[in-house]
Amino acid sequence: MSASQSATVTSPVKKTGGTKTRIEWIDVAKGIGIVLVSFGHLRNGDGQSVWLPSLDTLISVIYLFHMPLFYFLGGLTFGMRGGFKAFLIRKAKTLLVPYYVFSLYFLAKPIAILAIPSMRSAFQTSHNYGLTHQFVDVLIMGNGLWFLMAFFVAEVMMYGLVSITKNNHVMLTVTGIGLILISYAANGFVSKLPVPFQLWKGIEITGFMALGYVLREWLKALNQRRAAAYATLGFIALCIFAWVALSEQVPASIKWIVLLLAAVTGAFAFTFLCIAIERCGWLAYIGRASLVFYALNALTLNISKYGIFRLLRLNVTNSGFGIQFEGGLIVTALALLLLYFENLFVQKYMPWSIGKTNHE
Repeated sequence: MSASQSATVTSPVKKTGGTKTRIEWIDVAKGIGIVLVSFGHLRNGDGQSVWLPSLDTLISVIYLFHMPLFYFLGGLTFGMRGGFKAFLIRKAKTLLVPYYVFSLYFLAKPIAILAIPSMRSAFQTSHNYGLTHQFVDVLIMGNGLWFLMAFFVAEVMMYGLVSITKNNHVMLTVTGIGLILISYAANGFVSKLPVPFQLWKGIEITGFMALGYVLREWLKALNQRRAAAYATLGFIALCIFAWVALSEQVPASIKWIVLLLAAVTGAFAFTFLCIAIERCGWLAYIGRASLVFYALNALTLNISKYGIFRLLRLNVTNSGFGIQFEGGLIVTALALLLLYFENLFVQKYMPWSIGKTNHE
């Protein structure tokens, strides 16, 4: 084991004096991830592109890799400071508390539909919004803001993995790859089982986190020119794998391999792109506030879609891809603007809901 592998596990931050400075390209990457999540939420809760059907293929491509990008970035920022008890409390405050607070939105839907049945058409969905089903789905299965629940599980698993392997990067790499392979190979079967608290998804995330954790020092030292070259190769590979993954000619028995390759190449391509960019103020801001921007994303996109497509009666359903793409950008931009003000409100009046105090 090398000296770097046996060093104390800390978050990848630069220190200046007694303060910590975030690595901006990681925040930029998170910001891009949030933009992709927002654009993906142009679909409704059932995965249907009701308002902008011509964007369905593009959104399907985004869904191949945008969450694995966040998983991988989680490994870049993973830290174990303070011991397990402090770690567990910190992660509960920053992941579990936001999950249950902001997932109340998913419980509000069935109550609203029960009180006003006509609202079902406004949601443009055939989803089962029965009260009992929805409460179990959100509170126990973790299907509200599922990423927060699954990421909490993955953080705990990652702590155990680093501890058990004694921070051995070879073992972490092998284990991470193994977890990713298992999660993708068996997903078609296991995803149909009622596994609570997003435990299965947590295994997949842990695999990507392990890779990010092992590679983070190399990525931090990577120069912009080389990162740009790697990003170009990554995007070419992503286009190829995405085209194959969305093709109906791929046998189901090997499709999971293509999906896995698309996820990995997409996550790496955007990571390299952000290293090459290095700085972008508005994306870095979104990245720093990614918890709130994610937690309120679905709600805010629904508000934006309702305002533009219902209240303003903008109907581009039968228009070409270009017009619908512009419409999608407008809705996404409006949602991000609303999220900016929502973040200011949460930071000032509800810091406890994202694991902060009034003094932070």
